[in-house]
Amino acid sequence: MHYLAETKRERKLTLLLIGASEFAKRIGNLIEQHEYSVAQASSARDAVSHISRGRIGLVLLDLTEGRASLELADTLLGLPSCPPIVVLDSEPSTERLLAAMRIGITDCLFVSEGDHRISERLKEHLDKAQARAHIHSSHASEASKTTNGRVESHNNGTAHGLAGLDLNAARRILTIENVPIMLSSIELSLIELLMQRAPGGATYEEMARVAFPTTKDIEHALRLLRPHIARLRRKFESVHNARWRIVNMRRQGYALRRIGAPIAPVDPVTTQQVQITHST
Repeated sequence: MHYLAETKRERKLTLLLIGASEFAKRIGNLIEQHEYSVAQASSARDAVSHISRGRIGLVLLDLTEGRASLELADTLLGLPSCPPIVVLDSEPSTERLLAAMRIGITDCLFVSEGDHRISERLKEHLDKAQARAHIHSSHASEASKTTNGRVESHNNGTAHGLAGLDLNAARRILTIENVPIMLSSIELSLIELLMQRAPGGATYEEMARVAFPTTKDIEHALRLLRPHIARLRRKFESVHNARWRIVNMRRQGYALRRIGAPIAPVDPVTTQQVQITHST
C-alpha cells in the first residue's frame, strides 16, 4: 500500500484500519486516491497509540475475518480523542448490529456493497471529520464568551455550554477547559441532557430513555446505560484540572457538578413532565 508523503498527512486526516483484510486494504487504496492517508493497526495497543498521536479522522474496524471485535471498539471509544468508528462486516447478525449501535458505532458497512461504494461512504465520513478539524483549529484561540457562567450559543444553534464546557453537537465535540473531546452519539445525547439540566440533574430513567429511545424494556436500557456513563466520566477525569465532573446523585440520577459547588436536586416538576411524555 502506498502512503502519502509527510506533508500530505499533515494536511489531510488519516483513515486507521484495524483488523484489515485484503478487501479492507483495497478500500484503503481507493481512499488514498482522495489524498487521505491510510494507516494500519496490528493490535489494540497499536490502535491506541495511533489514536493518541492524533490526526486519525476515522477508524475502520474490519470484522470480516475475526481479527478485530466490537469489544475493541468499545475500549477505543473510551479514549478522549477517539474519532468516529465505522464497522465493516460480511453477514452480521441483528444482535451484532444492535450491539454496534449501542456502543456508539457511527456507521455499519457491508462487503456486499462493493469496495467503490464503501470507499465513497468512508470519504464522506472523512470529509466531515476534516471539516470539523478545520473549524476547531480556526476557533481554538478564540476565548469563550460567558454570561453568568454560561457560554453564549453559536448562531447556528449547534453549540452551547457552561463556563469551562463548550459542546458542539453538530460535530460531536465537547471542549473541556480548551481540551477537545470526541463523543459517541450516545455520549452526545447524555451530555446534552446533563448540560440542559445543570446545575440540577437527570434521573437514571430519563438518561436511559434519551440514550436508547427505541428500547421499550427500561430495565434493559438502564443496564445498557451504565458503561456509557462510566466512559463519559472517564473522559472528564482525563482532562487535567477540569472544573466539572459527572457525579452520581444517590437514589436519583446523575448531574454535572462544578468542583466546589453544591449539587442542586433533580427538579421534580421537570422529571414528572418527562415521565408523562414518555408514558404517552
